Amino acid sequence: MLRVTLPMLLLLWRQDLVFGVRIVELRVPTHEREGGVALLGCQYDMEGDPLYSVKWYKDGDEFFRYSPNSLPSIMLFKCSGVTVDITRSSNTVVALVNLTQESSGKYSCEVSGEAPAFRMSKKDKRIVIQLLPQSGPRLTGGSDKYFLNDLVVMNCSSPPSRPDAHLKWLINDVPVSRERVFGPWYKISPDRGDALEVTLQLKFYAMPTDFVDGVMRIKCQATIAPMYQRETSSNHNLAIPFTAETSVSNTASDTNDGVALSLGYALYLVSFGLLM
Repeated sequence: MLRVTLPMLLLLWRQDLVFGVRIVELRVPTHEREGGVALLGCQYDMEGDPLYSVKWYKDGDEFFRYSPNSLPSIMLFKCSGVTVDITRSSNTVVALVNLTQESSGKYSCEVSGEAPAFRMSKKDKRIVIQLLPQSGPRLTGGSDKYFLNDLVVMNCSSPPSRPDAHLKWLINDVPVSRERVFGPWYKISPDRGDALEVTLQLKFYAMPTDFVDGVMRIKCQATIAPMYQRETSSNHNLAIPFTAETSVSNTASDTNDGVALSLGYALYLVSFGLLM
């Protein structure tokens, strides 16, 4: 007679765990935008067991169940922040629509086998729902032209969002040094108490190094990782004093405008002792 020992029982128990139902892949986005759609995927291997049910939970509350032996095979349960598009959902995919702030949370897929074993596997991932700005950052202030040593003051504001946008100034595609940046300042949206408008100020005195070929290109970037990045830019010309322009006109009347501007720019830099 075969004697069943404790080591044999432990071995059988471990095999039962290894060769039972398992979730092969759980596809849940880490971030989605408010008002958008999230597709939840749960790929599983029954390892020979018949499927009893596939259930989805948000923060521990069941909101979707697929049971192949039931009629109807799909059942939905009320859950805060969850709206399921049943026409786009199945045993392996669940489509969430009209996402809101309440849609953020931990989503779990649970797959169960039939009797007598009723083996089960469960995995979960979190989703964060972001309220993205309706447009790119807005620039205010600034002039079309600047003389050297003129004060430059500009504001960059990002529309209301959740979380707030990270703003960054660049001049000629080079990040601006911190001493030229002031803020950020935050303002609660009058339409959405959970959304913030952000403003960052750029303030400095124009230097020759701020211009490339007589043009200063100022740009503001707004970022909400990982779903949003927009930028707005403006060009500002170096203003050449009248005396320099007159001198160029008298000495280079037959040259084209581009050469005249270059000579005027050079004369202007000489006046600041920056071009020898």
